[in-house]
Amino acid sequence: MDKTTSIMGACLLAASLSGCSSKDFTPSEGMGASEIFAQACTACHGEGGNGKFGFLLKIAGSQTPLQEMADKIRNGGYVMPAFPNISEADALAIAGFLKGQ
Repeated sequence: MDKTTSIMGACLLAASLSGCSSKDFTPSEGMGASEIFAQACTACHGEGGNGKFGFLLKIAGSQTPLQEMADKIRNGGYVMPAFPNISEADALAIAGFLKGQ
């Protein structure tokens, strides 16, 4: 893939994700992992993490270690926003939910 195609792809992905959940999301007290995921994550990752755009952004069943997933939830990634208002414990619970644990 050439540089122009890569840049165009990244721009398209960023534009498609622009409507995704806000980093300002704060879970209500007592919310479980599946409920937090439903409110904060499905806009990008689809129902149950199965990908909003087919395979794109599918995270359900990920082989990524729990702590690494929790860190990405809290700190963000390449195009994923950070969710600093989600506690470490809740981030780990969301990661476990996605891994089916």
